Amino acid sequence: MARPYTPKVPKRWVTVGVVARPFGIRGELKVRLETDFPERFQPGARLFWWQPPKPEPPDADAEPRTRHKKPPRTQPPKECSIESVRWHGEFLVLRLSGVETRDHAEQLRGAWLLIPPEERMPLEEGQYYISDLIGMEVFTESGERIGKLKDVRQGAAYDFYDIGKYTIPAVEEYILSVDVPNKRMTVRLPEIE
Repeated sequence: MARPYTPKVPKRWVTVGVVARPFGIRGELKVRLETDFPERFQPGARLFWWQPPKPEPPDADAEPRTRHKKPPRTQPPKECSIESVRWHGEFLVLRLSGVETRDHAEQLRGAWLLIPPEERMPLEEGQYYISDLIGMEVFTESGERIGKLKDVRQGAAYDFYDIGKYTIPAVEEYILSVDVPNKRMTVRLPEIE
């Protein structure tokens, strides 16, 4: 199965929320959080909204193409600020600068709320953003390269790192060092019984 197309523009950003739908008639938005830091949503905080491209409906008169169709064009993220925020169940209700009516809020349905990577919240020592880990070159204690970190799977007690043919628990016993700037990790391989 093919993965959905994600344009390069949002890949360079961090998604912190997705607009689910308008809320009320005054331009407010019901937002699903995509961050572990809801405190970043404060009045006056700067965000960027980005609207994923909508697939074009098929043209009934057009001949079927044998080549792959180019992905739809996308616009760069647009800056806005939070004017008000409140909780509504598991969702946040936001009012963004420049969004005054329900019609305008409706146009933002499905929009991603983004921040630049340099504005991510700082983490405690030994904690990492998954996006920083994916793609790291991974080596054993003896310096043998075992592959790139391809996926981080969440478990009940701790995460698991999928690296080549190995699945390694993300605990201090097995993860010896993580060098985010150099995209390098050193691990101890679990003994197989």
